[in-house]
Amino acid sequence: MAVQGEEGKVVWGTDFLGPTEDTDITIADADSLVRDDVLLIAVSGDVAVNSLITEPNGVWTFSGAGAAADGIAMLGPVSRPDRNGTMEVWARLKSSVVTDFRFFLGFASTADRDETVNPFTLSGTTLTANNAGEAVGWYFDAGATTDLLRFMSSTAGTADTTASVFNHQTGVNTTLGSLGIGVTSMTVTADKYFMVKIEMDNDGTVRGYAGDETMGVKGMKLIATLRAGTMGITSLYNPLLMGVATSTGDPLVSVDFFKGRYNRYWGA
Repeated sequence: MAVQGEEGKVVWGTDFLGPTEDTDITIADADSLVRDDVLLIAVSGDVAVNSLITEPNGVWTFSGAGAAADGIAMLGPVSRPDRNGTMEVWARLKSSVVTDFRFFLGFASTADRDETVNPFTLSGTTLTANNAGEAVGWYFDAGATTDLLRFMSSTAGTADTTASVFNHQTGVNTTLGSLGIGVTSMTVTADKYFMVKIEMDNDGTVRGYAGDETMGVKGMKLIATLRAGTMGITSLYNPLLMGVATSTGDPLVSVDFFKGRYNRYWGA
């Protein structure tokens, strides 16, 4: 359908430019805070929120309650591939430690506003796809045998291990496999910013991009393309960012921005 007027693109997100008070804002467990177009949700315990005034760009920090899975979830506005594609979500963030850090950035068709589910957790070489409906994106888990940022999708709590994907790092068409496509050109490092992005087209094709603070003007690299046919195109997807603890180390997660965009649907 043709774009009508000047509002054909819906652009949403927050750059965390506004400072907080001198003392932390506390988001109570299972409670939330609205920041611009984003809902911030405390996961598995209270979360302390503060603005980082020692760095430019506008950065907010998040500290959980010091137990496994404690931390922050962020949700953007829902969109639907067949009506709003291409849908995009991206974020720039870092963690004070990576030995006790879990992360997800992508889309999930199920996202509870009280206790948001982390779509993927990895212990050793065993991946658990927690039921986030249809989910796709980047995940990282310090509990893994090999600490890699990985691209993965799942359906109703089952990893899409046989889904067709093109690995741009190797130039080979393959499947997601048991753990997903790992990024070999960068590592998630303590107190070092990284940036990730997920795009989903109106036919369900999904692309995953990643890079770290050494990427400079070259931007993120396209790492993986999930072929159409795995993700449902009539589902409503929540843009989702999660930064939580693997164990009890309570990482300080610093988020520079969480943003996205999609095409406006002009139908009824």
